[in-house]
Amino acid sequence: MKTQSEIRLKILKVRNALNKAEVINASKIIEQKFLSLSEIKDKTNYFVYNSFKNEVQTSGIISALKSDGKTVSCPLIKGDDMLAVIPTSTDFILDKFGIKTPKNYDLAQNIEVGIIPLIACDTLKNRIGFGKGYYDKFLKDKNILKIGLCYDFQVVDGIVKNECDVPLDIIITETKII
Repeated sequence: MKTQSEIRLKILKVRNALNKAEVINASKIIEQKFLSLSEIKDKTNYFVYNSFKNEVQTSGIISALKSDGKTVSCPLIKGDDMLAVIPTSTDFILDKFGIKTPKNYDLAQNIEVGIIPLIACDTLKNRIGFGKGYYDKFLKDKNILKIGLCYDFQVVDGIVKNECDVPLDIIITETKII
């Protein structure tokens, strides 16, 4: 059984090698699967990561949710914590990880659905992120629908779960919904 670090390195190597067309095409398929989920039809408050590098792109999901009148918040790292914030302008800056974050924002309330980034996951819905624990700390006390978006190759066999890891509820890839 590989460690989380070994899995992370292997998957990031493959993900980083994807070309722009592969990322866009797979992201569109995953976006359509997400938007057709019956589990989200009656929800109004969403927390969505701002994709960076070759992560599954979320800009289309964010646009679709907003045009449907939904409230969309995004992550903002403050020290050791992550907050859910609603941008109040179109001004964004890059945080210390190179992720787009809003310059002006309000704190989000009553999040119902979280779209969570991941590097790898398994069919039991355990996820591996970058290993800093921001998402696990953020999610541990929240009763929200946790949805992971990833490419097929990011679904691996048997992730060794740490005590603080928070599993997902749904995982969406190009070919399946787990």
